[in-house]
Amino acid sequence: MPDARPAGISHRRPVVDAAGAAAGMCLFALLVHSEWPWNLASAAGLILAADAVWHSFQTEGAPGIAIGLSPLCRKVALWLVPGCLLGMALGVLFRVVSGTGALPAGVGQFVLVAAAIGAVEELVFRGFVQGRLRQLGWPAAVVLAAAAHTAYKSALFAAPPAGVEIDHVFLAAWTFIGGVAFGLLRQGSGSVLPPLAAHVAFDVVVYGELAQAPWWVWS
Repeated sequence: MPDARPAGISHRRPVVDAAGAAAGMCLFALLVHSEWPWNLASAAGLILAADAVWHSFQTEGAPGIAIGLSPLCRKVALWLVPGCLLGMALGVLFRVVSGTGALPAGVGQFVLVAAAIGAVEELVFRGFVQGRLRQLGWPAAVVLAAAAHTAYKSALFAAPPAGVEIDHVFLAAWTFIGGVAFGLLRQGSGSVLPPLAAHVAFDVVVYGELAQAPWWVWS
């Protein structure tokens, strides 16, 4: 039986899913630090993102495929090495530019939380968003996923507490450049695992010595 849906709707759906997930995450990031009752509205962003991902789980047939969790093969394993090295190098560079020293002074309790947050961000933006945008061509998918991640990060840091200054241009530029680099890892390896490892390595280096979560952490 011929498909009764309007022409092109099935081809547009992955882009809609990617846009929904990115918009939901940005809404969450923008409102999560707001005063009551607006902070509760951040849950709507998570619901929007979760709905987009859940729809893709239904259509892909295998949830892992929708977020880029392909089986760990030799190719993916080999890409993990440059991924970790890239993440550590970017972390050292970030610390040097920020004036906090090249390496963390120790290992604090927050490091595991930082690594977990970085892993989730990669699953959403490099795994899901970039994966759903592949039909636009891999260069567009890499750039758009990096732009979506940059918008999310900018929203998360949009309203710092009193006394905290944020260089939003530096933050956006750094996030976008890192996002493109991680996106190329995703494209080259065919898996979200190498960029996930890179992001975790980056966060371990940048936040390694912190004992408590900074203000921007999800709350």
